Amino acid sequence: MSIIGKKARNFTDEGSVQTMVSLEHAIAVLSKDNEYVDEVLNCFSVDRENERVIRIGNVRTLLEDIADLDSSAEKRDVRVKARNIVLDRMLEGEAALFSLYGIDDPELCRLMGADHFQVETRYSAKDDILDLNKFSKFANHCRDKGWSDLLDYITRYVKTHTNNEDYCSARLIKPVGREGYLLRAITSDRAYRNYGINFSVLVALLALNRYVISTKANVFVDNYQIDDSRIHLSFRLGDQVRVADNLVLSFSLILENDEIKDSSVSFNGEFRLEYLAGVRSTHIVLRPEAFRDTDERSFNTGMLTYTHSMKVENVYEKIKGLPLFIEKYVGHVSEYARNIIDIKNPGEVKRFIIDTVNRAKKSEFVQYKDDVLRALASIESDSIFNLFEALRNVEELFGDDIDSREYWRSKLFRMLFSRGRDEE
Repeated sequence: MSIIGKKARNFTDEGSVQTMVSLEHAIAVLSKDNEYVDEVLNCFSVDRENERVIRIGNVRTLLEDIADLDSSAEKRDVRVKARNIVLDRMLEGEAALFSLYGIDDPELCRLMGADHFQVETRYSAKDDILDLNKFSKFANHCRDKGWSDLLDYITRYVKTHTNNEDYCSARLIKPVGREGYLLRAITSDRAYRNYGINFSVLVALLALNRYVISTKANVFVDNYQIDDSRIHLSFRLGDQVRVADNLVLSFSLILENDEIKDSSVSFNGEFRLEYLAGVRSTHIVLRPEAFRDTDERSFNTGMLTYTHSMKVENVYEKIKGLPLFIEKYVGHVSEYARNIIDIKNPGEVKRFIIDTVNRAKKSEFVQYKDDVLRALASIESDSIFNLFEALRNVEELFGDDIDSREYWRSKLFRMLFSRGRDEE
């Protein structure tokens, strides 16, 4: 659960000129908590005289929501030695109180009146800290058993005997109206760059704006979810690809970034396949986990990623290849889509999907298993159209649950592709 709530939007149209924004406005909003703006603009060789507008629909609302979230809390990263993060008390659930000592931030020390203060954890910060001393599971056990004396003893022992002089970055957040800071993550202090939400959105907008200018393509924000630590943002390319007389493909570029993790920032492709049957139409959404590169035997996982250890210029070198990646991705999935509509026995394919769902064990999916099976059983899949309808009904079960929805879309791609190939 996010600390300051989330913003979630779904747009039913491509937007208009009025939903676009000036380059200067985008830079102003995305400069908050983003120390790399000048480096990014320099890498993209931004010409502020000629590139005055971000030509992407619905961006205005996106930036309004980002600005609103940014004004709802203060974020701060502070350097502290791992040995100076001390457990004070375990709390109910997965939270805990820690004291941070020897904080290497003169301004924060001045504001707090000391070089140490207490923070309450959110997300996985408690386990991340305790795992520094291989202490997480046992601390949870002591909490559950009510062994507070033993927990206190071990805490003192760890503080006395640890020689960990490595620095960490403590990622703090202070919601408006709250007295103290919350600790939302601990990240490595070695070669870690704070490529947060605003950084990743700025890079995406500049890269896609360049793509729009060079290709005359129509790009708009399709949907997004954003909170204090995470973004899932979909850009739809307006031009459709007719795969067959009765099948149309639309491409979306998905930006994902989680500020509280050391994992990569990623761009992935998703595809909406619209199947036409006379005056009726239906659709499904698929998410490939890999795409074929120039060598037909090789596959790349993901579409484009960059890590927090990369320099800004290296991020740029990766992102400037976006147009080529989009072209390859669309071509790759267009071939798969043809296989899907050539499936000769859709009922058998649905039974294969039902068997696969029954075996699913992923935590983000298991909670939906019974509902998914009922949705699949509700429509007799005697045609490709009805198979698509049953699968579309499943999609609607996940609502705003991004993790489960994306898991389903990638799983569905694998299932349909494997059955399509079997029938070749």
